[in-house]
Amino acid sequence: MPVQAGEDTSIANVDHLIRYAMVAPFVHGKRVLDISCGTGYGTQFMALQGAREVIGVDVDQSSIDFASKYYQHPQVSYLQSDAHYVRSLEDASFDLIVSFETIEHLQHPRQFLAELRRLLKPGGQLFLSCPNDHRVSPWISSYHLHRFRFTEFRDLFLSLFGEAVFFGQHYVIASCLVKPIAPKAKVSQFDAYQNSLPDGFFGQHYLEHLSSIEDADGYLAIVGVDESQLTNQMSLSQRAFQVLMHAMCHAEAARIGQQHDQIQLQHLQAQLAQAQQEVGIAQARIAAMESSKFWQLRQSWFHVKRRLGLPVNE
Repeated sequence: MPVQAGEDTSIANVDHLIRYAMVAPFVHGKRVLDISCGTGYGTQFMALQGAREVIGVDVDQSSIDFASKYYQHPQVSYLQSDAHYVRSLEDASFDLIVSFETIEHLQHPRQFLAELRRLLKPGGQLFLSCPNDHRVSPWISSYHLHRFRFTEFRDLFLSLFGEAVFFGQHYVIASCLVKPIAPKAKVSQFDAYQNSLPDGFFGQHYLEHLSSIEDADGYLAIVGVDESQLTNQMSLSQRAFQVLMHAMCHAEAARIGQQHDQIQLQHLQAQLAQAQQEVGIAQARIAAMESSKFWQLRQSWFHVKRRLGLPVNE
């Protein structure tokens, strides 16, 4: 769906942009299909990296309208279609296909993969990602129709394509010791991926823990690219960390406020219970008075005074 004005996408960018950046070295001079292109930022990026033509396909017309307006390029065109079968596209017509975080949304994953195989040229390249919804995460979408473990994703993919290289995508917390650098003016959200860190920027690298691909946060399947051409990728974002810390602080403040409200509610409930108890005691006393002989004689005396027309002061 289109990104709303004012929405901070820093965390999502760390997740999504690195996939397109990994594809970038392979798109030059090729006809590329970006299926489930969303708002089109990745589609445009691949055109900027030298693709001969890029077609972005998405089922959501509002996303296509947004992409056509904000992510235009002479080599880019957008098309609204169901991903299971893109009727207007011919067999074996693309050199390279990308589809990120799509398969889990679709009713028929196998049919979708068969459609990608139909559209890909012999010897063509395919990059396809899928999240691991069996992990613990607050970002697992309720719109996912399928939840794939790695072995399920791998076996389904290989049953259609025969062979592939698989990467795991891992979300990590990083801490960097960096000499003072002059910040560069940001032109687009892909700037960092167009101008990667120079060799030797980090002297030492430390890896405290990284899970196996079975426990990764997501999977990436690659067809038609020799494993020797693929390298591990890393995306660092201080802005994303700041957004996350802000969200955690906001959540903690909300928790403390909720705790304070709960204490206030308990205090008010205790006061109400005490007031109800005091009312009960008073009502019991009144009932006892009204049932006493003195009270009955007093009421009879008032009745006589009324009959005689005398003033009654109760």
